[in-house]
Amino acid sequence: MRRFLIVLFLTIVVLVLFDFAYYRWGFYIPTSKDTVVISYTDKGNMLIKNKEDYDVIKVKGVNLGGFLPNNYVTDYAIDYDTYYRWLEDIYEMGANTIRLDTIFNDDFYDAFYDFNNNHDDKLYLIQGINIPTYALNSHIGGYDKDFYGELIKQAENAVDVVHGRKKLTLSNVGKGSYKNDVSSYVLGFIVGSEWMEDTIMYTNNKDKDKNTFKGEYISTTSEATSFEAMLAKVMNHLISYEVKKYHEQHSISFINSPETDPVAIIPKIVFSEELDNEFLEPSSLKYFYHKVVQLDLGHLKESGNYKGLFASYNVSSYYPNYLSYENKEYDDTYSSYIEQLVSHHSVPVLITEFAYSTSRGVSSLVDDKYGNFGGMNEVEQGNSLVRAYQSIINSNAAGGIIATWQDEWDKRSWNTIEKVDTGRTIYWSDTQTTNQGLGLLSFEPGKKKSVCYVDGDVSEWNDKDKVIDDDDLSLSMKQDEKYLYFYVKRKNNDNKPIYIPIDTTNKSGSKYADNFNLSFDRDVDFLIAIDGNNSEIFVQEYYNVLNAIDGYEVYNRNSYVNKPKKDSSLFTSINLLIEPYSTNMHSKNYMNATLVNTGKLKYGNANPDSANFNSQADYYELNGNIEIRIPWGILNFSDPSSLQIHDDYYENYGVENMSISKIYVGVGEDSVINLKPFKLSQYGEKASYHERLKKSYYIVQNNWRYNQ
Repeated sequence: MRRFLIVLFLTIVVLVLFDFAYYRWGFYIPTSKDTVVISYTDKGNMLIKNKEDYDVIKVKGVNLGGFLPNNYVTDYAIDYDTYYRWLEDIYEMGANTIRLDTIFNDDFYDAFYDFNNNHDDKLYLIQGINIPTYALNSHIGGYDKDFYGELIKQAENAVDVVHGRKKLTLSNVGKGSYKNDVSSYVLGFIVGSEWMEDTIMYTNNKDKDKNTFKGEYISTTSEATSFEAMLAKVMNHLISYEVKKYHEQHSISFINSPETDPVAIIPKIVFSEELDNEFLEPSSLKYFYHKVVQLDLGHLKESGNYKGLFASYNVSSYYPNYLSYENKEYDDTYSSYIEQLVSHHSVPVLITEFAYSTSRGVSSLVDDKYGNFGGMNEVEQGNSLVRAYQSIINSNAAGGIIATWQDEWDKRSWNTIEKVDTGRTIYWSDTQTTNQGLGLLSFEPGKKKSVCYVDGDVSEWNDKDKVIDDDDLSLSMKQDEKYLYFYVKRKNNDNKPIYIPIDTTNKSGSKYADNFNLSFDRDVDFLIAIDGNNSEIFVQEYYNVLNAIDGYEVYNRNSYVNKPKKDSSLFTSINLLIEPYSTNMHSKNYMNATLVNTGKLKYGNANPDSANFNSQADYYELNGNIEIRIPWGILNFSDPSSLQIHDDYYENYGVENMSISKIYVGVGEDSVINLKPFKLSQYGEKASYHERLKKSYYIVQNNWRYNQ
């Protein structure tokens, strides 16, 4: 018995050691088997092996995110069934490629493997190699052990994962037991999901002597920078690791963007000894050329018999609009920009991200045929995606990848990030934030349907929703994870403007709205005015977040000097900052800030089942019934899930939060309006939601699947 227990114990130890060595430490014994080329590139084409030959793939792709409401991405909350269902939808849309910017949990690869085994037409994978955010942002040198070392580690992990031979536990880059080999469906690897410009610059200056590399598969040219040489080393290592361990070979690239591309004009930095490390731009260049460093895949070359380099760029039409300022006149700056990228490279160019947002908020204005970033309805989003993809193909790129498949509540935008609690955005949908509306799949509040649709059908309202019931007007209210809803019943349809005052905080507000000749029985922070084309929500001057925290960017002044009166009776428009106030250091010309009035209310039907559906609609009126929805962000909520709103800006010198449990609302047409309380519901970390394919999905489907 004792001998049996010893043998059993030793057997278990051997099995555990084998498991660690085989699946975790990456142990393998090199053999001399021939290498099978799974994917490669030829001139402008990307190719992948089929049973007998190779297929040219013109990429119609979708970036798949790891977000699910109520969860952080590193929770890996998306399960096998969800992934499989999404893959079916993506396939039915006509896509042929999925891009992951990092390693996902094993459920994705299992679903991906089973999906391709169950379908004759395959979905292909572009696997990203990323490093944890901490390493990306805290180690400024590309050759730092925790930067370069992490890239090497994640490159090996990615190879092992797609070959079904890895276990990752409690990792922020992948998690699970990867047992299914999906390598035959891998179109290529991409190193990085973004690069920090200061990291590139610091590496190029600190490690100037490390700007050359000669590898078995990838080498550098004489023009390479140190950061490019570091990327060449990582890419060469990945190829070598896969060839030696698995005897397979795939195409490879590193990520790039308009911020660091090699073709657009870049201001050369002129350092002044008198000014120490300060720099000046040459006077012949305009202020808007913000680029300070470049990356060029053309400084890398294939070694030996390897053929697999391709260039990757994240490019949306609203971003490289600086091209329109060049001396050359362009009808279509997006197409012209991609044509420059394609002509610059001798290898295929893949547009790895292009996107348009159905957010209500806007963060970029572009005067071209593709549209702004944000403020699009779902039909406009779909049409712009189709136009952009066609421009990508017409520019002879290897294809394009839509970013993203699903809306992601955890994403942030530069002009709203200071106004929300970034640690809790996963619990509510902030339609004011542009980066949350990029998906073709929306997460809508409510388990099966939303609590309210602004569509003129008032059957969803009942007596328990009533807050005010006067002789002439009644007001009812609801809330969900995205909006605060109002229903006004006009009992005598006189078509006068309707006013709804709202009091959210006792730290500000006014009993008077001089510009509307209205008065209230308590201090009011916001005022909704429903008046045809002039419908808008206004904010009391003191509680205007833009003026309080963006004084320099908007007016070139300190917000906390000559601040407005706490009880100011002026109600102002609610604006989003698009371009800050700026100057040209050489011409001394001033550029006023560009603002968008996000308080303007759009008329339309917001029911997705309606033939007249407009996802941007804010209010609808029918037979004296007015339904309105106001995003939480407009009302200065930093986190509606825990009922946190902005505290007094001037006491805190910025945005700090305070808790509330109710707000006060009123309704009237003129004169004095009395307010009554509306108790808010706090749902904490249990946001309810359901999935809905946007109208844009079907527009892309019509182009990609049915119009081939």
